[in-house]
Amino acid sequence: MIIGKKMEIFLAVARAGSFSAATKVLSISQSVVSHHIEDLEKELGVSLFERRGRSIKLTEEGEVLYERGQKLQLEAKRVEELIADESQKVANRIYLAGDALTCAYTLPWNLAAFRSEHPSVVFSYQHLDTEELIEKLLDEELDIALVGHEVKNRKVHSQQCYLDEIVLVGHPKLMPDSINVKELPNYPIGWINSDKGLSMRVTQVLSNAGMPLSKLNIFMEVEDLTILKSFMRTGVACAFLPRISVEDEITHGIMKTIAIEGIEMRRTTYLIHRKTKHTKEIVQQFIKFIEARLYEENRKMVESSQQASGSVG
Repeated sequence: MIIGKKMEIFLAVARAGSFSAATKVLSISQSVVSHHIEDLEKELGVSLFERRGRSIKLTEEGEVLYERGQKLQLEAKRVEELIADESQKVANRIYLAGDALTCAYTLPWNLAAFRSEHPSVVFSYQHLDTEELIEKLLDEELDIALVGHEVKNRKVHSQQCYLDEIVLVGHPKLMPDSINVKELPNYPIGWINSDKGLSMRVTQVLSNAGMPLSKLNIFMEVEDLTILKSFMRTGVACAFLPRISVEDEITHGIMKTIAIEGIEMRRTTYLIHRKTKHTKEIVQQFIKFIEARLYEENRKMVESSQQASGSVG
């Protein structure tokens, strides 16, 4: 209550025309009403009502206060409504971030689906590297994050939520359909360095296959996927990317996958959020929603992969 209890009671008494009538409106005792009016008169140093038996009448000072008080009360109500509206907007805003290319392709559909059930929700998304992302999450600048590799932090809850297929892609005519892992150094590689999880996974799988990163013909490193795709379309380079990030180009024949004999790559995306009992209700609902949705997509991908190859690498 912005204008204060005493003023609220004074205005109620002035409108009702008597102390007893005001008690019914305010649902408080007459002694409480009288006490607040007396306190207000002492503070202002004036009499606000002329008491004539059971009836009352505003004094000149009371008339002035009543006129100004009504305007203050109306403005206070508007301010309270604005604050409540802004508070609701804050309560319905979800701050999230991702460090993996996959996030940019999986999140939009999930956000749209969630918003269809919660039309008042507002999202704020940032693409950040892992270190900054974790820092902002712990500083409560973020509510949720999706990261392309496992995060070990005792203050963060982390769980698997999506399985990526990582593919080598290149020009549909200038690149072969398949190669042996030993032939990889013969092909120029464009390396995307804005996705730490992707780099870690590709490096790990190739190293296990006897092809350390130092042997690859990495002729350029880029942070922007759009720029990398432009180079790939000219046939200058091929690249290791999440399949979902180049699905449209593959479907329309702009790029193609280059199979590496004996190698299949997968990497897991993790949903992370702070370990706290004070998570906003809308964030809790979104976590449950995205967990269920991404796990279902993950299940379908795994089943499809198992049917196609008989194994998951």
